[in-house]
Parts: sequence; structure tokens; C-alpha cells
Amino acid sequence: MRHHALTSVLILLTTLCTYCAAEAAPERLDLGRTSTGATVTFIHSQVGWSIDIERQGLPHLSQPEPARVKVSNGSGEMHELNAAYDRVLRLADGVEATATVRDDQAVSFLVRDLWQVHGEVLSVQRSVAVQGSTPGGFSSTIEFTVPKLGWEDASYLAPGVLYADPTYDGERSPGGTLLYAAHHLSLREDILPAPLLGLYFKDGSSVAMLDPTPRGDTTEEESKLAQPEMTDARFQFGSLSVSQPQGAALQFGFQYPASVQGYFAGHGTSPVFIRRYHPIQAGFSQTYRVDFRLAQNQNFRSFSREAWRWTWNTLQPPIHEIDIPNVRRVLTDHLAAQVTEINGHAGVPFVRSTIDDSHNWNWTMIAMGFVGKDLDCADALLREGDRDPGPRGQHMRALGLAMISTMIKGLPTVPLPATGIDLTTGLAWDHIWLAPWLRNATEDMRVLMLAYRREAKLGHAHPEWLAWVRQYCDWLIQQQRPDGSFPRRWKPASNQAAEPSGTASYNAVPVLVLMSQETGDGKYRASAIRAADYTWTEYGSRGLFIGGASDNPNITDKEAGLLSLEAFMALYEDSHDPKWLDRAEAAGDFAESWIWIWNLPMPADADDALLHWKRGVSTVGLQGITALHAGGADEYLDCAVALYARLYNDTHDPHYLEVTRLLLHDTKSMVALPGRLYDMRGPGWQQENFGLGPGPQGRGLGSHRLWLPWISANHLHGINALEEYDPALFQRLTSGASQPTGEAQ
Repeated sequence: MRHHALTSVLILLTTLCTYCAAEAAPERLDLGRTSTGATVTFIHSQVGWSIDIERQGLPHLSQPEPARVKVSNGSGEMHELNAAYDRVLRLADGVEATATVRDDQAVSFLVRDLWQVHGEVLSVQRSVAVQGSTPGGFSSTIEFTVPKLGWEDASYLAPGVLYADPTYDGERSPGGTLLYAAHHLSLREDILPAPLLGLYFKDGSSVAMLDPTPRGDTTEEESKLAQPEMTDARFQFGSLSVSQPQGAALQFGFQYPASVQGYFAGHGTSPVFIRRYHPIQAGFSQTYRVDFRLAQNQNFRSFSREAWRWTWNTLQPPIHEIDIPNVRRVLTDHLAAQVTEINGHAGVPFVRSTIDDSHNWNWTMIAMGFVGKDLDCADALLREGDRDPGPRGQHMRALGLAMISTMIKGLPTVPLPATGIDLTTGLAWDHIWLAPWLRNATEDMRVLMLAYRREAKLGHAHPEWLAWVRQYCDWLIQQQRPDGSFPRRWKPASNQAAEPSGTASYNAVPVLVLMSQETGDGKYRASAIRAADYTWTEYGSRGLFIGGASDNPNITDKEAGLLSLEAFMALYEDSHDPKWLDRAEAAGDFAESWIWIWNLPMPADADDALLHWKRGVSTVGLQGITALHAGGADEYLDCAVALYARLYNDTHDPHYLEVTRLLLHDTKSMVALPGRLYDMRGPGWQQENFGLGPGPQGRGLGSHRLWLPWISANHLHGINALEEYDPALFQRLTSGASQPTGEAQ
């Protein structure tokens, strides 16, 4: 008996020791390893299953409570319900993890996550099913913490919003200095060209988080941010965030539907929460997916480039082909019809209404460069004259020549008193938009030099064009500072800088290179190189470009990338020095990251007749404008079609051909054409900008219904420059496109 009793005791002790050992060494289930060496593991403890990601060189990522649900009672009170997984199960295509998150006895949320590894990407497909009903709403979150790192250990990427440095993004913008200093960034998908948020760590490792299947549905009231908290089953957009709450670890994640903290018009001057929920109703469910790319990069620039291309390849933005020759003819006819002649002066007025024939106060004002582009418009008319030898084309040629003559005669001396004139007087127009901006003058003078070169080949001599631009370039290089920079703007008819910042120095490069080529004088080229080196050293080497838009001084914007791309390409094609091609790629990569590569639907309940961007028209191809006003969009980058074609031919990188094709076709979606006038007054019209992100006006509306000359100038420049640069490629990219159909007039 004693022997049996002793045996029983030994068995009991052995069992207890085995149990204790099991508790000391938690059960593990490996999902797998990414191609970059990160191991994803589910770890079981007393409270359930958690997630752990480890890799040599990658910061440790974890989530003890992966099933995370936020619940609102509908009266402004919110609480979090976070839980470990109850169960994990290996499947043929990944690991299924489930948890039941209980709010009370009446309501619970069944969370089912399917985790998978594909190459360098960890992905999760989540579904949340509601069991029980109660007033209020809920959202769910997929989140990771970085336990050993803090806010300053990472740099952050959000396309069109933030490129590591918030200094030039505005104080209260979504990626601006105030929120950055507060260690909190939260971004709704509908303000982003692509639903991407990336973290780049100091050791070169990185995590890029993407919604690979964005939908974006909303309602009109919601898109106006009418209420800080709303619940609706129709909300189909999420938010991406990274933050480090005081006393807590760095964390990043995706919340669905979206909740964000920031500064919003109509909600005071302090940061507020805008929270969106789904209803807590029995049988309701939500589904979404999030991808996490775990990578290693040499620097932030390469991380940004690779994360964007991964996003592009994942979303695969569709090309909506359009009849480009037809679009060109419509736009050119429309442009010619806008040329106004008063007292012997000819030009394209600065602004016109797209919906009626009303006149603004500045309708007799014409301007160089930026948004006026009077000489770029003249060049488009000259090109049409070359294509069409008949009366139509020759009429356009006469208009183009008259416009150039008007501008040269109106601004005969340097320092320039302005960069535009009044058609009624033929004299300089004194207004901030037409001040002596570096960009305004050099941009149109570059086009004039190209026209001068083309005209000379056709046997048309215009020595006065060359003399006018050379006079300006001679003055300009005297204004260059020892570091190679130029002021952004001067006081009228003065050598004194009104805006001394050198952020826009890239603007001077193309026209100086052309002047050196035409005159054989190396001083212009030397000046161009110094300006380009300044741009690269101060900004471009960090994957950042500043100050393109004249009306948004020193703000991170896509036009800075566009103009820097043009500058670096000018120097590369002049010298064939590979460093300029590398820099051109950096600028091109930055600029293209502002292109909308997913289709954001207009509010489901909005009146289509009142929308500016019409329902059913794809937003692919639009571009964000500045980091200061994330969610605003226009088509300015359509002028860069040939620039990306040149990158493609020089680098043999097929991605740049994809960008070329998209910019050629998808940027024409809202041009009024025969058969699809929308609510425009006739073919050829298009308004300047559109709001995609939320705001007081709501999604789908622009800040005005006006047409500015740059719209047609950029469309036509992109088409014409591509055909001139590579006729075979132009034919390849424009053959087979169909006529636009389907939209109501």
C-alpha cells in the first residue's frame, strides 16, 4: 500500500512539474519567415495568444492583445476592449486566429484574423461579427507596438503628407509640426494618394503599412465633418496612425472605420478627435485587410521609393485610355477661343468661369509661368500651326506669335516689374500673383527657348525672343548667392529679394542650360549646376523637395519635385553625367508619390448635379497639391508625361513607362469633351482643383468653378512634348484608345 501511495505521489509531482514547465515555456506557433528574415510567431500565455515579430536588424514588434475593439455609447463616451486570441489554428494558407471580445452580457464581437506571409509582406485579413445589439457604434484596430524604440528612433512616410521632415508641411496640417511634436500622426485614407504609412528606423529597417483593398465610401454629411462622432454602416474607410503616448511604447496601426486626431476647419484651433463607427447590430460584420512590408533600406530616400512602388504594384492603378489626338484638338480649339485681344495686346486671361460667361475682376490679366503660363499657351498654338497648314492652324499660329510679342513688349526691362501684364494697357500688372517670382519668369522663358529652337529649325528667326530671355538670364546669374541659391521672389523692378528663401532655386536651371546651349557661353551652365547642387544638397538628397507652388511659400509639394526633375534632366541630357540622372530619379520618385493610384468614390447620397467631381469618374490620376492641404487635388503633373518617358528611356526602368501612360491618359478624366460635358459650358473646359479629403465643403467639390490657363497648357504640353521627344512611343501609347462615352452632359 505504501508503495502504491508513493507511486501516486511521484506521478502527481511529475504532472505538476510538467505543468509548471509548460507555464514557464509558453507554447509557440510559427507562422513563417518573410523573405527579409522576419519570423512571425504566435505565443501562448495564461491570457491567450499574442503576436511577436523578430528579425536581426529589425526592431522587435509585438501585440499582446491583437483583438482590439473601440466602443462608443453614442454620447461621446468611448472605451476600449482589447483581448488576446482565444485560439490559433494553422491552415493550408496561413494561421487563423480568433477571439471573442465581450462588452457586456448582451454584446460581443467575434474577431477572426487570417495571417499570411508572402515574400517580404505580412498580411492579415480581418472580419468582425457583432453578436447582440445596443445603441452606439464600434471600430476595430490592427496594431503593433515597438517596445524598445521611441518616436525619434524613426522617420515617417505618408505620401502627399509627410516625407520624414515636417518642417515644411505647415503647423496644423495632418503631417505638420504640431502633431509631429505631439508624437501623434493619424491619417484618414481619403486624404492620401495611396493608403500607405511607413516607418523607417535608424538602423535601416522599415515597416510600411498599406490597405491593399481600399474602398473609401462615405456620406455627404460625414465628408463635411459635420459632427465629431458619427455611426453609419456606409462608412468604408480606415485610418493609419503612428504615435507614442506619454509613458507608453511607440505604436502603429490601422483602424476601421477611421478615427483621427488633428486640426479641422470648423472645430476650433485645438486638436480634436473625429471618430467614425459602425453600428452595433446583431448580424453586422466588417471585413478589411492590412499588409505590412518588412524591409531593409540604405536610406530614407530608397525606403520611400520602394514602399511607394510596392504600393503601386499592389493597387495596380488602372489606365482609363482616352483618344489623345481628339483630346488635343478639343483643348487646342478651346484654348484658341480664350485668347483675348484688347488695344493690340493679345493673351489668355488669367481666369475664366467654367460654367457661365461671367468675368472676374482679373479677367484682363495675363501671366507667365505657374498658373498663368501665357507663353506656354502660345507655344501650344504655334505647335498646332505646325500640324495644321490650313486656315485653322495658321490662325492659331498668328495668335501665338501675337501673345509672345505682347509679353515681350510689356516687360522689356530687368529687373522685371512683374511677371504679367494688363491687356487693356499693355503694362505690368501689380499684384502678388504676378510679382517677380523666380518660377513664373523662368518657367515660361524655358518654354520660349524651346519654341525659339523649334522655330529656327523650321526656318523662322526670332532674335528678339533670344535677346529678351538672355537679358533676363544675365541679370539672374548676378542674383545668385555664394551657396548657389536664388531668392524665390524679388520686389518689383528691384534687385532686393522679397522672399529670400532659396527653396525654389531649381526653377532657374532649365532655362540657364538652354541659354548656354544656344549661346555657347558656359557661364549660364555653371550657374545652373550651382543651383542644382544647392537643391540636391539641401533637400533632394533626403528625398524631399520644397517650395514649388508660388502661392504656398516653402511648403512640401509635388510641383517642387516636378520642377526639380526637369532641372536634373536638363543637366543630365546636357552632360550625360550619371549623377544628374540619379538625382532626376529621386525627384521623379518624389513627384509621382503624389499621384492618386486608387479610386475614391464620391459620397453615396450627394447630388451628382452639385458635385464638381462627378460620381462614377475614377480619381486615379489626380494628384495631391501640397502637404499643407492634404486631400486637395489637381492635374498639374500631366505636363510631366515626356519627363517620365525620358526617365524610362534613360534608365530602362519599366515603372516609369507605367507612370508615363497613367499621366497621359488618366489625367484627362474631368476635361469636358463632346459627349461628356459634365456641367461645363462646353468642350475643353475643366475647373482647377477638387477636394477629395473631408472638409467644410465635403468630398467632390473644389474651392471654385474656375478655369486657369495652366490647365490647358499642362494637358497640351504633356501630349505635345511626348510626341516631339519620342514619336514612336507616342504612337504606342495613344493607339487603340476609345472615345469617351457614358457620362451625362
